[in-house]
Amino acid sequence: QSNELKTKMANCEQLYGPYPRAIPVPYITKDKQIPPLKNLEGAKTIYDVGECDHRDKGTPDEWLPRDGRLVRLTGRHPFNVEPPLAIHQKYKFITPSSLHYVRNHGACPKLSWDTHTVILTNGRKKMEMSMAKLAAMTPREFPVTLVCAGNRRKEQNMIRQTIGFNWGPSGVSTNVWKGVPLRDLLLKLGVSEKGMAGKHVEFIGIEDLPNKVGPGPFPEEPWGKQVKYGTGVPLARAMNPAFDILVAYEANGERLQPDHGFPVRLIIPGYIGGRMIKWLKQINILDYETRNHYHYHDNRILPPHITAEESLTGNWWYKPEYIFNELNINSAMSAPNHNETINIKREIASTYELCGYAYTGGGRKITRCEVSIDNGVNWELCEIERKEQPTDHGMYWCWAWWTYKLPVVSLIGVQELWCRAWDESHNQQPNNVTWNLMGMGNNQVFRVKVNTTVDNAGEHVFKFEHPTQPGQEKGGWMTKVAEKPESAGFGKLLAVQGEQMTAAPAAAPAAKQGAGGGKLFTMAEIAKHKEEKDLWIVVNDRVYDCTEYLEMHPGGIDSIAINGGADATEDFVAIHSQKATNMLEKFYIGNVDTSSKMEVLDDSVEKKDPVTGRPISLNPRHKAAYKLQGKTVLSHDSFLLDFALQTPEHILGLPTGKHVFLSAVINGETVMRRYTPISSNFDIGCIKFVLKAYRPIPRFPNGGKMSQHLDSLKIGDSIDIRGPVGEFDYHANGKFTIDGEECVGNKFNMIAGGTGITPVMQIAADILRHPEDNTKISVIFACREENDLLMRGTLDEWAQNFPHKFTIHYILSDNWPAKWKYSTGFVNKDLFEKVLYPAGSDVYNLMCGPPIMLEKGCTPNLVALGHAKDTCFSF
Repeated sequence: QSNELKTKMANCEQLYGPYPRAIPVPYITKDKQIPPLKNLEGAKTIYDVGECDHRDKGTPDEWLPRDGRLVRLTGRHPFNVEPPLAIHQKYKFITPSSLHYVRNHGACPKLSWDTHTVILTNGRKKMEMSMAKLAAMTPREFPVTLVCAGNRRKEQNMIRQTIGFNWGPSGVSTNVWKGVPLRDLLLKLGVSEKGMAGKHVEFIGIEDLPNKVGPGPFPEEPWGKQVKYGTGVPLARAMNPAFDILVAYEANGERLQPDHGFPVRLIIPGYIGGRMIKWLKQINILDYETRNHYHYHDNRILPPHITAEESLTGNWWYKPEYIFNELNINSAMSAPNHNETINIKREIASTYELCGYAYTGGGRKITRCEVSIDNGVNWELCEIERKEQPTDHGMYWCWAWWTYKLPVVSLIGVQELWCRAWDESHNQQPNNVTWNLMGMGNNQVFRVKVNTTVDNAGEHVFKFEHPTQPGQEKGGWMTKVAEKPESAGFGKLLAVQGEQMTAAPAAAPAAKQGAGGGKLFTMAEIAKHKEEKDLWIVVNDRVYDCTEYLEMHPGGIDSIAINGGADATEDFVAIHSQKATNMLEKFYIGNVDTSSKMEVLDDSVEKKDPVTGRPISLNPRHKAAYKLQGKTVLSHDSFLLDFALQTPEHILGLPTGKHVFLSAVINGETVMRRYTPISSNFDIGCIKFVLKAYRPIPRFPNGGKMSQHLDSLKIGDSIDIRGPVGEFDYHANGKFTIDGEECVGNKFNMIAGGTGITPVMQIAADILRHPEDNTKISVIFACREENDLLMRGTLDEWAQNFPHKFTIHYILSDNWPAKWKYSTGFVNKDLFEKVLYPAGSDVYNLMCGPPIMLEKGCTPNLVALGHAKDTCFSF
């Protein structure tokens, strides 16, 4: 190493320090209570804090203290976070390690400095390096900005949902990293700098992650049910000292924190963060590009017209031209912050300092940053703080921070503040979004709205509005339907593809006839049409005759019939897409005479059970609020909720096989979902549910809105419930109806996936409760892991107590125990033939689970075994 480089290493903290303190401040309660200040102030390491964030309790990461200020993007677990923009505005160039953004795919591994090793292979040659050996090699230390490939993705999600979760503009951070140059390790391994063409270096982490796509395209190396997170780079890049690839073990002068890869990780300056493998375990020299699952099924920028389905059928994940490695140019504005205000009267003669960051890839230098106050017609040059020192090879690996002093008076009449950056290759940010399936590389100009309004004190202010807020945080001009920007090359993308974001038709105007000549109807007239043979509903003051649609409705007749002759706006908007809204227009017959709405009488008269005489809680036409009186955590993501009925004397009034609608306003949106309780009319004064919280994952970026809301409920909180609803109604002794048609069966095959066990248990419980009911039941319960088997204790108890009537068989797709005695993998024909009752006129098949399981794994295999399709029913 040159003397100059050694001098830079010695002076690294002098150049970029003092480094900000890296002790996290957990929120140990929901109201943001923090540990005692003496614990925080006296802490020398993160473990001295002594307590974890309340959101990590009950997860595999509860051993790890984390900062509560970090914005969680995927719920409680796994840990995917970014700091608020205000944190970046405060610290600017160097980010505190405890406030650095984090991208985790699963639980954070708990590794040891003393026992962890990194294994390097080159053909038959193998070298194993302990952390002590790595730390003894000549180190390299320099600052690098890490950027998640999904930084600013939420802006794309506001145009059309990608398969990624909602990163805001803070999926970027900078630390000073210290470690061993990869080149030095490869030379130590005996790698030659000759004949490097076509060769690659593969990097593999230690964690095991689920395979979501199957065996993959490489028959010589098929992907198993679990895969490692890995990636690779060309050997020529790895051996080029200019590119500074580092095997790092320190950040900001301290050993890595667990979420950042302790004890050792990869740093590839100028690349996206997804290539910088944390918890590094293997480095392999290959004669071909790595065949790792995540190298292909992550970090791609596909053409805008490619949907999730097309990406799989067209092998788009394996086309090398769409891989995302080097960062593209980007910038964002941190001041003014979202919802920040400037008092016009007091500050009109002053100046305001706009501020933000800019970064690029490939070692290129940010050459200019600009702002515009007239929608990009004119651009003003900003001041750039040149904190980073270039490397010996003239490379720049860090963001630059910029400022611009704007006279406040200049904001008068301004609609938006824009910022953009340029690098030394004259790359600049585009004006428009280019949507892509993964929502990666989002780098259009950053636009902040300027609104003139009145504050709480009655004074006029300029109020600033950012495009979005990260994760599930509310706010941002792009969240409003009217503010959707155009997507480059595709106009307003959703409008082009017929998937506009509006939730339902606009309310009908107060006119004597509706659009298209529809006539006016009073609510009293509409209320007469509430039977299946003549059924009307109202959505946003528009009247629809749904009689002909009932049989075609995917959700069954009941879910429409319960709103017959009434206003269904809230229910319809809560559970239907724009596609369904468009379909509804075919049945439009007119508008509501809004002056007649007060004429309709409330028909919510309480009914009584004819057998017990007890009052019935449920009313299919009216929702009611039910208060939570008990909550039991069953596993890391499942729980039992116990809601009180109106009085301790009420019974639910739910026929066996039916379910209910739960509804709530979540983030300003009415959300309604079907659930089957595990309780019945024999449980007086309560209704109980066993539920699973579906956290955000890349293919399901928002997670389950309702399930996460239900998980957040506290004792005393309420949820709205209405019902009963459903097509299946079990009476007794094998007699039941499906959509009103009477059926009789002596044997039930029941196949459940995940929380689909609840309707299965509801029917089984009723059969087992009555000794005279000799209907036999064979259940297959499929889950991913053993901990996902909800209510297993009850199921096993039933099998033991009622062996002549009830059998249970489990199947796990992942992570089964070593001594697991049941099936593994996915439901299949052989399993059905072995466990279920064979086809017959008295055998019916009841199923509840994920659609792909029912459509691909259940129905085709049941039919192949001779079961008629009309004996197969899905809840």
